Amino acid sequence: MKTTLRTAALLAITGLCPSCKFLARQVVPHVERWANGLTKREGRLEGGLQTGDWTYYYESGQRRAHGRYADDHQTGPWTYWFENGGIEWTGAFDDRGKRTGEWTFFHADGATRARGSYVGDFEDGPWEFFGQDGALERSGQYDAGKLSGPWQYFHPGGKPKAAGLCHRGQRIGVWRIWDEAGNESAQDFGVRPGVRIVREQWPGGALRRAGVLQDGAAVGRWTLWHENGALRFCCTLRGAEPGGVFEARDERGSIVAHGVFGAGQPAADAAGDAPAVAQLAAEIAQPVDTAALAAETPAGAPSPAAKAVVAELAQQPERIPAPMQPRLTVLQEQERETYVQNYIEGASPQRPSLRKYAPAPGVQTTGVRRRSDLEGKPLPVDVLTAVDGTTVDLRQFRGKKPVLLVILRGFVGEVCVYCIAQTEALARCQSELEALGLEVLVLYPGAKENEESFERAYRMTFEKGAPPYRVFYDPDLAVVQQLGIAGDLAHPTTVIVDEDGIVRYAYVGEHRADRPAAKELMRVVKGLAK
Repeated sequence: MKTTLRTAALLAITGLCPSCKFLARQVVPHVERWANGLTKREGRLEGGLQTGDWTYYYESGQRRAHGRYADDHQTGPWTYWFENGGIEWTGAFDDRGKRTGEWTFFHADGATRARGSYVGDFEDGPWEFFGQDGALERSGQYDAGKLSGPWQYFHPGGKPKAAGLCHRGQRIGVWRIWDEAGNESAQDFGVRPGVRIVREQWPGGALRRAGVLQDGAAVGRWTLWHENGALRFCCTLRGAEPGGVFEARDERGSIVAHGVFGAGQPAADAAGDAPAVAQLAAEIAQPVDTAALAAETPAGAPSPAAKAVVAELAQQPERIPAPMQPRLTVLQEQERETYVQNYIEGASPQRPSLRKYAPAPGVQTTGVRRRSDLEGKPLPVDVLTAVDGTTVDLRQFRGKKPVLLVILRGFVGEVCVYCIAQTEALARCQSELEALGLEVLVLYPGAKENEESFERAYRMTFEKGAPPYRVFYDPDLAVVQQLGIAGDLAHPTTVIVDEDGIVRYAYVGEHRADRPAAKELMRVVKGLAK
């Protein structure tokens, strides 16, 4: 009886309030299951978009991820778990779905792997990285995802390995290098034109302030130290204005203030004494007496041990791998087949492109997609590296067969729905492409440190099996830069190279969904054979 009365009351309310009726009709629970019957993911949909709390599970039943969605974007705090039950990482997303605030990553055995802060999806401020034994491996600062300011590296057991300054992702100036026995030498990385290194000392000789001037203006991360060598304050400087993540510590190394500067002022949620932070920010931004700057003393020839350490540093990832998104959203899964058909046949009135199959808001388009500067010339790329680590030299196909090279938008922790759909469209056209004698190669651009994450995401995305052609990864967008197609990672690009190694067709999309249909590519290849 109570249930009947509640239902009647609800119907009466929604009848009087159409908008309430609309909301009641649109918010629905959603549960998906693995083939074994266990839950794959569960949460709520509002107007078809994921909203509120969502939980994802491995096929074994173990939790994989939990957090909130707002309009199909991850938002607020999230936690991911390894399949063994240990936490993989914890962090938060802003209202645009970008990483923000303090994050902590863990090894599979529970030991801390890395910790630091993000601003707008990029590492910013101090970060620390640890080995599985808990020992500190490296620490330093980032400015919008690039190494900046002082960095230090350690051998297993805690002995120093290397220390020096970075600027815009590059090591600069003279670095101190130690081998495992503690023998010290140096490596001079030099500086670019217009760059000057600032290293000011306390009266006793200890380092007091360090940073970089670019054409006379302070840029990147700047740092103050106590006389005992402990970090005192750090932030980003753009001229005299502080920015980015800041951190203040006492002489014992305890954090006394931290937060983010916005328009030169600490954000409202910053922790610590605001007047003290303002005083430290003014001190770190004091003008530099460039006439009194001592020139960096050039380092002598590095020892073999120092060369080995420098080579090791060059191979280390500079950033933590991008955390994977759990999977495509429910709406993207529903749209996926339409995108696949669009990438096979092309859009038509009978199969219109959906609302996301369009330029992002505010993106200016020209309507010119063919790249005449690439066509009629040899492809400026010879070697690709496959996901399995093997390489392919494109010159081996000359005189034998044409090559269809598909460069996708790229990987930033997820394989986007458009890249998935285009990949599946090409897979469904495999027999027709093979009949034309084409060698199909697919390339995903992405950061070097994300290659391992990409392999994992790729396997989980294509649960039914990998596409029937070789997939490659472009670490640090080397191929993208050679082709001049950088933008939001990469503009999705499709290139047809004839048997002589000459580019006959180069299509560069204007936005992440703009890609040519497979049937159009087949017509182009058939035209080349005439």
